[in-house]
Amino acid sequence: MASSRNVIIAGAGIGGLTAALAIAQRGFPVAVLDQAQRLEEAGAGLQLSPNASRILLGLGLGRRLQPHVVVPEELRVRDARTARVLARAPFGATAAERYDAPYWVIHRGDLQTVLLDAVREHPDIALELGTRVENCASAWATGNRRVSHVTPPGARSFPPTR
Repeated sequence: MASSRNVIIAGAGIGGLTAALAIAQRGFPVAVLDQAQRLEEAGAGLQLSPNASRILLGLGLGRRLQPHVVVPEELRVRDARTARVLARAPFGATAAERYDAPYWVIHRGDLQTVLLDAVREHPDIALELGTRVENCASAWATGNRRVSHVTPPGARSFPPTR
């Protein structure tokens, strides 16, 4: 489903890169603009709930992400003074089966690298670094705006709220 409409995304962080892949997969040409001259692999570990991993899997990134993720078997909440376990939540295979997607832990830099590689390989996505986006709000002030709802692959669709 090719579209004559182009989508511009300001920011090539994890959210911007993921959005670009999801929108391009729906047939829209995408330009991702970021003011940084180069993207840095900064940050620490991220916990990706099944909602997040389901979207990444729906984008076809499972094979690329697999070497970088850790699947914790259980979450334990402990009392800071006594170390007594206050609560437990099963993850691992239990969470994957219950939510149709895994609970993952991954380093932010590894996730960004996988997303960035996928964006650079996608023929309908242009990545422009060193580009600053300004004054976008003026286009919305005319009252002639259209809002489209795009559901990323693997995500559950909910009707827009008013």
